Amino acid sequence: MGWLRPADAAGSGRGRGFDRSRDYREAVARASTPGRCSGAAARAALGALLLALAAPSPAAAAAARGTVLHVYIAAPSLHRDGQSVRVYLPPSYRDADSSARRYPLLILLHGWPGGDGNWLGQGHAAETLDSMIANRSIPEVIALFPNANAHGILGRSLYLSAWNGSFDIQGFLTRDLVAWVDSTLRTRRGPEARALIGLSEGGSAAINLALRHPETFGAAASSSGEFRLSRSFGLKGVLGPEPGATKMLEENSPLRYVGSIAEPARRQVLYFDCGLDEGDWLDQNREFHRVLTGLGIPHTYNEFPGGHGWGYWKIHLRDALLAVTPRMR
Repeated sequence: MGWLRPADAAGSGRGRGFDRSRDYREAVARASTPGRCSGAAARAALGALLLALAAPSPAAAAAARGTVLHVYIAAPSLHRDGQSVRVYLPPSYRDADSSARRYPLLILLHGWPGGDGNWLGQGHAAETLDSMIANRSIPEVIALFPNANAHGILGRSLYLSAWNGSFDIQGFLTRDLVAWVDSTLRTRRGPEARALIGLSEGGSAAINLALRHPETFGAAASSSGEFRLSRSFGLKGVLGPEPGATKMLEENSPLRYVGSIAEPARRQVLYFDCGLDEGDWLDQNREFHRVLTGLGIPHTYNEFPGGHGWGYWKIHLRDALLAVTPRMR
C-alpha cells in the first residue's frame, strides 16, 4: 500500500463494552487523526492527493494492489475546515488505459472508541479489497474511511447529529463526503453504485443512514450493529434534554421505523451479521431479521462464531463486500 501520509492505523472498535476503569484516550488517538486542521493544511493534503493520482504507477498495477491515501476534506456539516479521511483507490485507477473509467463507492464506518485508521489497521481492509478484486470476487471499487468522531466523550456520537446543531455527522457522511468524492475522484454516481459498511456503532449507522437516504445509498452492511438505540455512556452532549433525546434515538432506530419505509427498503441491498457470543447485539440482530422477514423486505442475515472484536470483523468484512457489490458490476 502506498501511503500519502504515514499514520498509525491501530485503534479500538468498541470491544465487549465500555470499561470505565480503562483510559481509552491513547487508543482513540492512535486510531484517529485529529478532526481539525487548518484550511491550508487541508488544501495541501488535497493537492498532494491530486499529484499522486496524476503520476503513473506501473509497479502498483503489476502487483494488482490498490493505493491508500490520507486527506483532509472540508466538512461544513461539522463546522470544520478539514476532516480526516483515508482513501483506497483500486489497482487500475492510475492506469492510463483506465483514465476514463469510473468506479463504485464504498464508505466504511468505524466503531467506538475508534477512528478512521481502524478498518485499514486492525481490519486489514486494503489487503482484503486487494485480494477480492484480484480474484474477481468483487469489482474494483473506491473505498473511503472517514473519521466520524465528534463532540461526545472520546469522540462518541453514535453517528447521531447533535441536538443543538454543533455538529451534523449524518450530514457530513451523506452530503459533504459524497459531494467531495464525486467531485474529486472518478466515481460512478447514483445510489446503485454506493454502499455503506460498518461495524458495531458504525454498523448501526450503515443500516440507518442507508434506510433514511435511499436516494444516496443503494446498499448497506452491518457487523455487530444495534437496531434499537438507547441512552448510553458519553452521549449527553449529543442527545440533549428530553423529550428530544428519546425522539432522536427512536428516529434513528431501524427496528422502530422500518415498517414506515418498507417500500424503498425493498429496493435496497441489506446485509447484516452478528457473532454468536455477542449477547444483546445478537438478540437485536435476530429481532431485526424477523421484522424484515415479516415486512417482506429482502435481506441477508448471517450468524457466525465469535464475539464483538476485530478477530470477528476483519474475517467477515469479506461477507459484507460480497453482499453489497453484485449490483455494482
